[in-house]
Amino acid sequence: MRVLVIACDEQLITATQCAVARLQGLPPVVLRTQAEVLLAVVRDMTGFSHILLEETALPIEQALVDALAEASPSAMISPISAVAALSEEGGFLMGVLNGTRVIAHDAQRASRNSSRFQAGLQGDGLLLRYQPIIEVRTRRFVMVEALARWRSEPVALTPMNFVPAMEQMGLSRMLAAAVTRIAARDLSRLPGRLVIPVSVNLPAPELDKRDVVAWLGQQLKRSRLPRRRLMIELTETAPVRDFSRMARTLRRLKAAGHAVLLDDLVLDDPRQRLLRLPFAGIKLDRSLVQSLPNSARARHQVRSMARRGLVMTAEGISSPALFRGLRFLGVARAQGFLMGRPLPVAALPAWNDRWRSLQSTIFHPPKASP
Repeated sequence: MRVLVIACDEQLITATQCAVARLQGLPPVVLRTQAEVLLAVVRDMTGFSHILLEETALPIEQALVDALAEASPSAMISPISAVAALSEEGGFLMGVLNGTRVIAHDAQRASRNSSRFQAGLQGDGLLLRYQPIIEVRTRRFVMVEALARWRSEPVALTPMNFVPAMEQMGLSRMLAAAVTRIAARDLSRLPGRLVIPVSVNLPAPELDKRDVVAWLGQQLKRSRLPRRRLMIELTETAPVRDFSRMARTLRRLKAAGHAVLLDDLVLDDPRQRLLRLPFAGIKLDRSLVQSLPNSARARHQVRSMARRGLVMTAEGISSPALFRGLRFLGVARAQGFLMGRPLPVAALPAWNDRWRSLQSTIFHPPKASP
């Protein structure tokens, strides 16, 4: 049992420490301030079985709490007050921790109501997280991918809990517009040392619309983010039906300043015909990347794309050994939990500082003493 407590109420903290001790678990990790939560996010603190959140409003940015919860996807998340924790002489809290009591909350799925989705997209229902992408050769922070989340209680929902429903309701373009606007706003507010591009996901039907260049420009208008800093990832959710038309679209977007990447290429991908089109790069799916150490076929596929001059980004990088192997295969960029999880925009500067300081430790660990 590994418990995280995000709280200011000392009675709740003490009650949790006592309950965990009675259950013979490890002492709980306690975070009381925004600075402590930010540091935990930047340090990728993970592996919790339970996360207890003080039920009253905390002076901590919700996006940081969401990021911590997302880093421990199997954790049981429980909003709780000191009164509840102390009830039944601590028995209620022990029940929460041992799984015999469950605190019901809304963090399982978003409402399937179209009007609520639309209201949320026009308001503050949509949230973005940004996963860092690193240049393999220099290990330099070069861009981020914007990943959607949906505001919920006690923590935000991941895409699988709301994006399919939105697509079924015909809200794909409205969702894409909101993602683009928020990403442009957030990136335009980063400090001057982080002038990096951001990529957003678009399905083929949206990318292929005749007004796509003007439409993207409209989303960037308020933030004034330069077009060259907005990249597009063509998702695999819908097939490309007209290759000639897609080629023209890619050229128009390139002329306007937008690089377009082909997302989630897998081993023996049936979409390999798309590689003949003028994409600015390819993103290798996690499944393909994870198979590289043990699959000659996977390595051959990646080398073949490198020989064709295709700029590749490997997703799902989780170990230094996997990262080091990319350079020998001709992969230009890397993305994954080794470098950083999806983060709130406010955490990116601190993450960048930590990344720069940790590289020597990650890739050249100190030798053990004889």
